[in-house]
Amino acid sequence: MRCRLWSVWGWLCLSLLWAAGSAQAASVLFLATGNVAPGKFRTLAEIARPHGVTVESRFMKDIPEGADEGLFKDYDAVFIDTYLQDAMRGRLAGALPGARLPIAWLWDQRPDSLNMPAPLARRLAVYYSNGGRANFDHFFATVAAWLAGRPTDGIADPVVFPTAALYHPDAPDPFFTDPLAYLRWKGLSDAQIHDPARRPPVVAIAFHEQAVSSLQTRLIDALIRRVESRGAIPMAYYHPVTDDGVIERLLSDQGRALADTAISTRIMLEPNAPRRAFETLGIPVIQAMPYRQGGEAKWRADPQGVALIDVPFYLSQAEYAGITDIQVASAMDEAEQQLVPIEAQLDTVVGKALRLAALRRMPNADKRLTVFFWNYPAGEKNLSASFLNVPESLSATLAALKDAGYDTSAPAQEALLPQLQRLLEPYYREGRLEGLLAEGLAERLPLADYRAWLETLPPAVRAALDAQWGPPESSGMVLREGGTAYFVVPRLMLGKVAVLPQPPRGERSSDRERELYHSTTSLPSHFYLAAYLWARTRQASDAFVHFGTHGSQEWLPGKERGLSATEDYPMLTLGDVPVVYPYIADNIGEALHARRRGRAVIVSHQTPPFRPAGMHDELTAMHDLLHQWLNQDEGAVRERIRADLIGKVRQAHIERDMGWTGDRVEREFPAFLDALRAHLHELARTAQPLGLHALGRAPQEAHRLSTVLMMLGQPFWDAAAARAGAAPKDLDEALAVDYEKLAQSAPYALLRAALVEGRMPEDASPELRAQLEQGRAWYEAIGAQGELPGLLAALAGRYVSTSYGGDPIKNPEAYPTGRNLYGFDPSRVPTPQAWEAGKEAAENLIAAHRQQTGAAPKKITFSLWSVETMRHQGLLEAQALWLMGVEPVWDKGGRVTDVRLVPRETLGRPRVDVVLSATGLYRDHFPNAMKQLARAVQLAAQAGGEPDNAVAANTGRIQAQLQAGGVPEAAARAAAETRLFSSASGQYATGLDEAALATDTWEGKEEGDRKLADLYLSKMQYAYGPDAATWGQAGAAGNAAVNLYAEQLRGTEGAVLSRSSNTYGMLTTDDPFQYLGGIGLAVRRLDGAPPQLYISNLRGGGAGRVEGAAQFLAKELATRQFHPGYIKGLMAEGYSGTLQVLDATNNLWGWTAVAREVVRDDQWEQMADVYVRDKYDLGLKAWFEKENPHALAQTIERMIEAARQGYWQAEPGTLELLKERYRDLAARFDVRSDNARFLEYVADGQAADTAFAAPPEAPPQPAAPPAAQEAPQAPTERVEGMKLERTPDAADQSVADRALDLARLALAALLLAVLGAGALRQARRPAGPGRMPAHPS
Repeated sequence: MRCRLWSVWGWLCLSLLWAAGSAQAASVLFLATGNVAPGKFRTLAEIARPHGVTVESRFMKDIPEGADEGLFKDYDAVFIDTYLQDAMRGRLAGALPGARLPIAWLWDQRPDSLNMPAPLARRLAVYYSNGGRANFDHFFATVAAWLAGRPTDGIADPVVFPTAALYHPDAPDPFFTDPLAYLRWKGLSDAQIHDPARRPPVVAIAFHEQAVSSLQTRLIDALIRRVESRGAIPMAYYHPVTDDGVIERLLSDQGRALADTAISTRIMLEPNAPRRAFETLGIPVIQAMPYRQGGEAKWRADPQGVALIDVPFYLSQAEYAGITDIQVASAMDEAEQQLVPIEAQLDTVVGKALRLAALRRMPNADKRLTVFFWNYPAGEKNLSASFLNVPESLSATLAALKDAGYDTSAPAQEALLPQLQRLLEPYYREGRLEGLLAEGLAERLPLADYRAWLETLPPAVRAALDAQWGPPESSGMVLREGGTAYFVVPRLMLGKVAVLPQPPRGERSSDRERELYHSTTSLPSHFYLAAYLWARTRQASDAFVHFGTHGSQEWLPGKERGLSATEDYPMLTLGDVPVVYPYIADNIGEALHARRRGRAVIVSHQTPPFRPAGMHDELTAMHDLLHQWLNQDEGAVRERIRADLIGKVRQAHIERDMGWTGDRVEREFPAFLDALRAHLHELARTAQPLGLHALGRAPQEAHRLSTVLMMLGQPFWDAAAARAGAAPKDLDEALAVDYEKLAQSAPYALLRAALVEGRMPEDASPELRAQLEQGRAWYEAIGAQGELPGLLAALAGRYVSTSYGGDPIKNPEAYPTGRNLYGFDPSRVPTPQAWEAGKEAAENLIAAHRQQTGAAPKKITFSLWSVETMRHQGLLEAQALWLMGVEPVWDKGGRVTDVRLVPRETLGRPRVDVVLSATGLYRDHFPNAMKQLARAVQLAAQAGGEPDNAVAANTGRIQAQLQAGGVPEAAARAAAETRLFSSASGQYATGLDEAALATDTWEGKEEGDRKLADLYLSKMQYAYGPDAATWGQAGAAGNAAVNLYAEQLRGTEGAVLSRSSNTYGMLTTDDPFQYLGGIGLAVRRLDGAPPQLYISNLRGGGAGRVEGAAQFLAKELATRQFHPGYIKGLMAEGYSGTLQVLDATNNLWGWTAVAREVVRDDQWEQMADVYVRDKYDLGLKAWFEKENPHALAQTIERMIEAARQGYWQAEPGTLELLKERYRDLAARFDVRSDNARFLEYVADGQAADTAFAAPPEAPPQPAAPPAAQEAPQAPTERVEGMKLERTPDAADQSVADRALDLARLALAALLLAVLGAGALRQARRPAGPGRMPAHPS
């Protein structure tokens, strides 16, 4: 009844009131969400003015929480412009109930009103949603008339535009619903329309209808003009978010795509329909995104490049849809408040689109490609990629290219490898450039060309390069011929395909000490840039292939996201050349980096196959004795079995692997037996990688079956064992077998019968039958059949379908491979599922620490990695939150929008202080999660009334220290509440990856700890606190003398790293030792003792389990490096397998250098036993010497250095064997080292000619130059520039010149150190040859 009275009398009263005020100008307020361009309201104000209406606007973010109806004071009407109506209603919850003025919701899909007739509100919504000047004019005419009490009958009806259409500003009617009609208007004949070869390139441009309806078309019009200026036809189109199939209707005719490529400017709110459309059309799509936080100048100064609020929708969801190469192309004009082009950025977007179109249209025989491979691990004979057999993969790729019509040859890997190794020589040895040119294995780039390009760069970029590297002619890769200087670029030409090592980031002549410990930048050298310039210009590449995981280009300095085409080094290297990047499927985080900063289309490839590690002789003997003891009655025999078992355990140091002491084994033998049985079974069931993968190569049948066996997991193993008659108590024995007898186990035999022989067991239960059917599908999926086709599709300018990544055991959905990897939405960290598991894991961590130390922890430091969070979806972040007693708040879509404090009584224990050490990659990929974590620390620090609150106590302590040092109170409080740290923006490593291996730059544990810890703390001290405006700063309140990270790390009792992958462990990359080990090293330096180091083992499901880092490493060694089955897998890979041994040894040393409590002497002894003494009689000596003797020499060098530096107390006989073996390899295979201290140590009192004697060095034998090589040119001379004269050392002289005694060898080493020159940079160098940036995770 009250509503009816209001409907009669209320409207009458309001009409009288509005009529009384009609003589005055009406004032209206527009409320909008961030998706609406601010400039729209400037345009509306201009249109409204002639109607006597003034317009003001406010955005939802600017409306105070809890605002009441006073928000609407002084306005005559309110109009709400958003499709996010629920969010806006939530923000206006306190204002709407008391509102007495008319309010209209203008989204035409859900128009609504308050204090306004519904028909009028609907009419206004139609005017407004369709937009355009005429509709807006009529909108304000209607508003003005109604507010004044005048009739609205004479105002024209709304003009309704198509919901989806093509657009061109020059057309008489700018909207087309028929794509053929549009192309005819553009002047194409029907014959041209239907024959792609006869029509110009066509570039689709996706935009939001709001751009034209809001009269905000400057960006779209500029894109259209830019495409037309390059001789192509634009097809600019808009469509609704949810209309499935509309993109195909606008861009195709009878199922054939009319566009060659597409540029999207749209925010990706709903990615599934576009994903299906792009896949159907088969065209590549790139992105021109806006910078909405300010103008071009602000974007250029913004180290983040893309605001964290834009990451989920402009990056994450767009990448899921298959959009690649997402670039910032526009910024907000501060005066007009609308998006305007950033000219250079728009050029690079359009240039890339046209390059992709060219790939679609160009015959393969005409395409010129450049393939970059990686010199890793460091060494003049080394080329590899993560778990990829590079020579075999390159050979297969070249064969696939040749079969597809490319002008190339496809040498077998045996012929290819020596030529590729020759290309590496000038990065390690002097005087090699002339020979490579003579053999046709190098190309000249005139220095004048490079200087001309350099002059096109901003002055600040040129100045920075000169400051770090000096003038270009000082490069060791420059020669002079007849008065003209050239860069010499090593490369192998195979038809129109160039294959070359990615250039080193540094120079051989660099000051190593300065570069390692004192450089604050990591700019690429002049030669690095020159090599890419050669590939772009002289080679005229139509595409680059970055071959395998991973190179260094995407890790060069620059913005975190949204890079500048003219100022950021990753962009400067590539220009507009399309990049295709074969990448391991189990490294989503770094693949994402290659997409965002490397402009790449990812083509995923498989991990190696897996099998259960099983047992070998030592473990099998223990397992047998264990069961004999259990089955034997009490008596002398049982005691003898007990003694034998303990003897074998101690001989293999198994009790130490398990964290037991010998005394405890004796005292608690029955308990030890239970633990030993569980340990042996765990080792046997552990997923063991089998060798490497080769691109496009399916695993052999046995390996494919064993991979599926691991994918099916324990439910299948138990079901198969039970079907074979195993008793329930013995089900876990199914895979506890000798690794060479796996095929005889019940699970494997059943799987082979069903999948290979086609014999599905008739008596199988429905559950077992379903498992076998699933296994059949997975068996097919891991055949690698899509990898080379995916590579060819990308090179043909076609769309590459997307997928998530992972290893096949953890995420089978990542297979089949050959797809473009996308990442995890950072706004969803942690997911609800990860939160529940993380809470449990946090409590387990507290319990594990209490068991280890006797007390609950008060401070824990976490190492946060992007690649790990991509896998566990925030479980580690959930652990950190729950330790602090803070929980996430999700919206209805599953995105974390806030965090809130958990009451102390609900938490049920004291809050634990948490420090968060994030990799540079995590900083770039998960800014949204970082914001919530920073806020969580602040909430925990401010939780009052809790005497046991360690977060608050440490905050107060640090605040007091800072204030005592002169830091203002507010700044001191903000710094004290900061617990999240990372590397400097645009930087991606701790420095430990290089410095830990540079054992000639420090001597002994004390100096090593000091230099390495100080380096780590200086690199990782950049703070990310509650105020995002201060992110990325070092010091406190401008006081650079304060290392806030060091202050927060003090008192750390435990440090945690997660391991979620079955592929990657502790020794597969240097990341674990440089990040987790780096935390331990820093705390040892700060507190005098290291913290407990923990692994959150998440390879299984649920919350996983907490393990000590030492125990986790021991199990990895047992199932990989010390396991004969694993070693045989590496041996089967030939040359590439040798580099896996070297890499693991380097990383074991990295752990020893930074966290020596994790690695034991007996483990180093075992490394020597296995790989030098050949403990398992595998023929390792012959294998190494045949495939890559340099890798064995480098492995031995690393072992000897561990002993020389005092970290490994080696057995005397072992050390002498290693020295003798190294001297032999050096003499017979011309092995060099640049470590003078090592050379003196390994000479061991012998004369130099005896220690390192080798035949006189003959000039390299010319490789047979391919037919396409250019003829040798004039004699050459080196351009010295500012380079110091080189002093030869003993390892680089002929036999006669090596007749030196040990004193002269030491003197030569001293001179080398003084001059900064060296024979061979065989060890890792800072940003130098052979160094992939250290998987910054």
